[in-house]
Amino acid sequence: MDTVKIDDVLRLQDFGLERLDEDEAIVGFAKRAEARIARWLDFAKGALLMLMVPDDPESGCLYIYDRSREAFYSLALPIDRRFGGFREDEFDGLCQTFGLKALASDPRPLRA
Repeated sequence: MDTVKIDDVLRLQDFGLERLDEDEAIVGFAKRAEARIARWLDFAKGALLMLMVPDDPESGCLYIYDRSREAFYSLALPIDRRFGGFREDEFDGLCQTFGLKALASDPRPLRA
């Protein structure tokens, strides 16, 4: 199985959010993306987010927030013939299959 790849790295300062506390910054990131937060799991070193376009149940995108770098990593999951977004009911299975909770709890491997 292939590994999770990073599509993009977005920093708080890119959005003018660096002076907010972390919860406000995460909510602000979702607002700037014009998305709703479908799932949000907090860990000491990071957070795992699923953002979705309102009224589109198959638009879920996954992000890991790295607290120490103040950066969001947009995740690309290696799933054959899957080019669109994810449904909210797929979140737990994706977390388990790709070890997303472990990555969010220690996002250092994503920095490489």
